[in-house]
Amino acid sequence: MASGDSELHTLVGAYVMDAVTEFERAAFSRHLTSCPECRAEIRELQEAAARLGTAAAVLPRSELKGQTIRAASRISQLPPATPAPGRTWRRLTALPRAALMAAAVLAASAAVLGVVTQHTMQQLDHSQRQNHMIAAVLNAPDVVILTAKVSTGGTATVMMSHSEHALVFTAHGLRALPAARSYELWLMGPHGDRPAGMLTAEAGGMAGPAVVSGLTPGDMIGLTIEPVAGSRQPTSAPIVLIGHGNN
Repeated sequence: MASGDSELHTLVGAYVMDAVTEFERAAFSRHLTSCPECRAEIRELQEAAARLGTAAAVLPRSELKGQTIRAASRISQLPPATPAPGRTWRRLTALPRAALMAAAVLAASAAVLGVVTQHTMQQLDHSQRQNHMIAAVLNAPDVVILTAKVSTGGTATVMMSHSEHALVFTAHGLRALPAARSYELWLMGPHGDRPAGMLTAEAGGMAGPAVVSGLTPGDMIGLTIEPVAGSRQPTSAPIVLIGHGNN
């Protein structure tokens, strides 16, 4: 690998965040045509960045900033503690009430920010696990890609690997459902029908990628329309059923 290519590898993160110059963008775009590793890493980072952009943000109350600044302006800095005559250390004066209030406000703000940060990190952790599972399926030596029409409209695609015991389901063109109904995925095979997760159709009927684990020999992936909370067993016939048996 040429040294120039090694340097281009380091631009993956900046390229995803649109933080490169036009010269770097052009050079990196050329590099992508011959570097599958960078293309795969960009797909993963773009999915993580998109999910991070939808993370919930919690704004503090509008008056919080003013209260904190006013409290801080009334608080004098305490002098350093020094030994007093006849005593080892002198007793510090009690903190003013405003200082305690300001500390409480700041502590509450830190708690709120901590909850937001924890929620965001959990989302990132889930996204990373999902991306790793998708990459494992796509890179599996036995991966197969199957496509079928959805009877109510749209097309579904499955990337399936029995060595990874998992599959990745995507769909487009799915029709919108009433508020009380939702799409549900199922593993259907010799071991019976097992729920594999709810599927939400976004704008344009796009859904997925949904990672389904627990794949066993003979299993197929089915999609049904169920109550919005989901079902333990299918309550309607599959609108699409995909697997080796019907390919």
